[in-house]
Amino acid sequence: MLVPEVIERAMAAVADAQVLLAIGTTLQVFPIAGAVPHAKEVGARVVIVNDQPTPMDGLADAVVRTPIGDALPLICGV
Repeated sequence: MLVPEVIERAMAAVADAQVLLAIGTTLQVFPIAGAVPHAKEVGARVVIVNDQPTPMDGLADAVVRTPIGDALPLICGV
């Protein structure tokens, strides 16, 4: 079960974000899937990293269609 206070803090962080990285998620479970459209509304760039398409891909500024085990070391510079 999702803790409402945690979701509220996450959405507050999205409101202040310049970039939202959505990594390894199908973005189909709400309320947290709402972080992507919320980020776009506040002017943040959105990057989705997932090896399968998501319903939010059309909102993303960039989509990385790579398994996260391969993508994260590149993103983190490791």
